[in-house]
Amino acid sequence: MDAAEKLQTLVSDAAFECEGGKSVSARAVHRLKEQRLRESIYHAKVPGGTMPLLKTLLTNACIKNCRYCPIAAYCDHRVVSFKPDEMARLFMAMHKAGIVNGLFLSSGIVRDPDTTQELLNDTAKLLRTHYGFRGYIHLKIMPGASPEAVREAARWANRLSVNAEAPNAQRLKAIAPDKSFQDEMLPTLQHIAQVITQKRLEWLERKGLVHRIGKGWLADLDELAEVSLPPVLSSTTQFVVGAAGESDKELLETTVKFYREFNLGRAYFSAFRPICGTKLENAPAETPIREHRLYQADFLLRQYGFELDELPFDERGNLPQDVDPKLAWALQHPDRFPVEVTRAEREELLRVPGIGPATAERILKARKEGVLLTADDLQRLGVHLKRAAPFLTLWGKPVNKEIPVKEPEPTEQLRLL
Repeated sequence: MDAAEKLQTLVSDAAFECEGGKSVSARAVHRLKEQRLRESIYHAKVPGGTMPLLKTLLTNACIKNCRYCPIAAYCDHRVVSFKPDEMARLFMAMHKAGIVNGLFLSSGIVRDPDTTQELLNDTAKLLRTHYGFRGYIHLKIMPGASPEAVREAARWANRLSVNAEAPNAQRLKAIAPDKSFQDEMLPTLQHIAQVITQKRLEWLERKGLVHRIGKGWLADLDELAEVSLPPVLSSTTQFVVGAAGESDKELLETTVKFYREFNLGRAYFSAFRPICGTKLENAPAETPIREHRLYQADFLLRQYGFELDELPFDERGNLPQDVDPKLAWALQHPDRFPVEVTRAEREELLRVPGIGPATAERILKARKEGVLLTADDLQRLGVHLKRAAPFLTLWGKPVNKEIPVKEPEPTEQLRLL
């Protein structure tokens, strides 16, 4: 089996890993004269656009028996593996051809977590030290990896992640019977959090903002309050949605806990899809809308100032499917509306359907500059008037059909984009 065939297999098996984007065909892949490599290019969302990544497994061999996974030990599949030097060489060929700018590398678990993590770490180390690659590397951390293995991964990667898979021990046991939430998932998340904290402290030390005192650190809290930390290293996790019978509330409770306790950068949600040959092949697929609602709720928690107990869960702990959670909350709290645009605080604006963080900032800026006068202005600032109008007043008057709203000129639309 040549490198292209091996990569095609491992890319397909890595398809359940999330990096905030979607797989697409790459324009430049034909340079390698292997059309099957097209699937290996994944465009991840990054600030300012997207980044083409090679997203693949190092091996699809695995000792675990996750009931939903196509590379589980019990599954009848062709085992394919790359050695670290092979993967590094293949990636650099694609990078030099202008096809990819980053690597997202995961793996099945072979022998034990640390053995597998060493292979992943060695691949990243080769890219950094032998090939001089300075771009983006995302390394998957194997559940149960030692603190030493995690620290080594952090030397070479920009992002670390471990898949929690489920929100608690009971749910994990239902889909991954030989994995431990308490003994593998949580300690690994803690190891990642510790190494991220250490990396940030080292960055602050280089800037002269903190100083080592024995085993501790001394800092000027006033100075630190004004510093925006760079993403020297970040972490994520991923949940399988709908395979274990968990509720949305369970998933989001755990997500909030991870944000607070493990300094998690982002949680991803992947709607369960049954795969032939797995033990859950006959289980029903989860709807994409549920995955979407979880992401919307996660944004409310991270960027809109919502607390978990404010989210509109039903009696089973699930979010409504027919309406987004922010609109559902607004409809349940008529006493909070309408909001007067010319006087509302940022926190109040963020509760209005159709107004996001960036739009709220634009509104506040426009008020200071004295240019917020009409519904037309609101639309130009990014307010989704069809959604927001029922919840707003402007200069004491409803924002509704009676207030003329001019459609932006084509040049204005481009400027908004």
